[in-house]
Amino acid sequence: MDKGFFSFGTMNAIHIESDIPEEQQQKILDEMQNVCRQLDDRFSAFKKDSDIGRINHNAGKKAVPVSKMTFRLLKRAKEFSALSEGAFDVTIRPAVNMWNTGRDRNAVPSEQECRKIRKLVDYRQLILDDKEYTAFLEQKGQSLDLGGIAKGYAGDLIRDLLQERNVTDALINFGGTILTLGQKRDKTPWRAGIQNPLQQRGKIVGSFNLGEDVLVTSGVNERFFIKDGIRYHHLLDPATCRPASSGVLSVTAAGGSGMDLDGLTTAFFVLGTEKGIPLAVRLGVEVLYLMESGEIIATKEFADGKYRFLFEENKS
Repeated sequence: MDKGFFSFGTMNAIHIESDIPEEQQQKILDEMQNVCRQLDDRFSAFKKDSDIGRINHNAGKKAVPVSKMTFRLLKRAKEFSALSEGAFDVTIRPAVNMWNTGRDRNAVPSEQECRKIRKLVDYRQLILDDKEYTAFLEQKGQSLDLGGIAKGYAGDLIRDLLQERNVTDALINFGGTILTLGQKRDKTPWRAGIQNPLQQRGKIVGSFNLGEDVLVTSGVNERFFIKDGIRYHHLLDPATCRPASSGVLSVTAAGGSGMDLDGLTTAFFVLGTEKGIPLAVRLGVEVLYLMESGEIIATKEFADGKYRFLFEENKS
């Protein structure tokens, strides 16, 4: 049984294969949708009354009390920002707003505009109080964006809730953040494909089997515009506040935590292979890069191990 819905700024889908009565399956899926909408109400930067909306509104003014759930997510996001030396930065939202990629603006900001915004992007200026569960942005004009981590957190939670409700086989796809439970009804493993970022949706480079895993992909095909022959994508480098130019088309990461991988894939993309792969190895994460050069560069488990990548044959 399937359930599709919009949340976290993207389309989401939950597919379960179970001997549970259909009416009960439907109730479970409806409950999962409601959980996601409640999380979106708490984490969204677009909603003024959300925890994130209130923090952003009070930037440079005062600390804001937040839920323990939001606090935990902010703390982890700040840890990722530090681990990646700012390649992932939870305070990137002013740059996102400037570019407005994927909407109707499609304008390229000037270097002067980027320099001005760069002063507002600094995860170290997010102050978290562990005793009071408050969050404070030091500068007026700063703002948070949990878009690079909230979907993964939600996926982790939904997978846990499904297990609590005796769902043993499921596939969760939250805008490219994929989590699996068990296997398909025919006892074969779930399979995931990696999109060719330069071709139409559905054209994949290759695929691999998944057990009970998490898979996250970030790529230039997700949100972008083309102007004067140049592709401007949504994966911004906090150091420049421009689309990252690391020679990467997409990066796929596999591991156990959606929350962790959601934030880290952005960092891996911005860092490129030279710095991204050593970071992935240090953190015990498997990564596969599709490069602008046409190369595919991967860590061991993608190359010949658990996630052995199978290339798709070219078909005319």
